[in-house]
Amino acid sequence: MTSAYQLYFSPGACSRVSIAALEWVGADYALHPILLAQNEQRQPAYLALNPKQQVPLLVTAQGALSETLAIAQYLHQNYPQAALLPAGSPYDTALATSWLAWCSATLHPLIFRVRRADRIHSEAAQHDVIRQVALADLSHQLELVERTLSDGRQWLCAAGCSLADLFVLWCVQRAVQGGCEIDQWPALSEWQARAQAHSAWTRMLQREAQAVAAREAGVLL
Repeated sequence: MTSAYQLYFSPGACSRVSIAALEWVGADYALHPILLAQNEQRQPAYLALNPKQQVPLLVTAQGALSETLAIAQYLHQNYPQAALLPAGSPYDTALATSWLAWCSATLHPLIFRVRRADRIHSEAAQHDVIRQVALADLSHQLELVERTLSDGRQWLCAAGCSLADLFVLWCVQRAVQGGCEIDQWPALSEWQARAQAHSAWTRMLQREAQAVAAREAGVLL
């Protein structure tokens, strides 16, 4: 039986947020690993699906959707009862969307600079400078999360937990892996522990691991 959705992802990449979204809404889907480290996003078969050469890519009955924000909006509108994004008012929905856009447009590019300075500048002597500047900017940006949470709220949006929390979580985790220090922000650290324990996040990690193991074993899921 063919699943309703096909999601193309790369282990550890921002596609984790889309897997978590599918888990959150309870959708029927199959996972297809695309290993960015092996440049599989540039292979003809994948280029035919997504000329952007990126993940995630969600294939639906209507067509293919790229970009985390677009996938989030699509699933939110198709599964309104799941409360993937707050729906109490247009403002609540827009506020969560603004966090998602911030992750895509601001945090993710900075994380890329930290992790892949060689893709920004060809001269190795410039790589450390690029990384340090990006880390400083990341620290400045993530302080906004600490300030938002400093009023005692549990989640980024007062309306409650949403996919925005999980996208910011992915960005925080990647920033920490890249050398960003967050210990000085107690509210962010406590929020991170809550977000990591979210059932959609933990199930996402399991599904991702299963898909990677199946590929290594030559099994089609």
